[in-house]
Amino acid sequence: MEIQDTKLTAELTSSGELNKYLGEGWVLLLAYVKRLNDSQQPRFVVGWPNDGPAVFPEMLDEWEMREMRRSRNI
Repeated sequence: MEIQDTKLTAELTSSGELNKYLGEGWVLLLAYVKRLNDSQQPRFVVGWPNDGPAVFPEMLDEWEMREMRRSRNI
């Protein structure tokens, strides 16, 4: 895929998210590591190469994930 054919981009923070996007037809454009103090966090930039609306995978946001963890610990 040529970079100029990219219709939309998204930045992801985990390999789980990356795999879901790739499964929907997105293409990996860039992978890098964000460094904060003593930690390293992976980042992935994906692009939507297809004509028509982008297909986004079903994902839980941070609040939903936190609520699920909290409810398991009750």
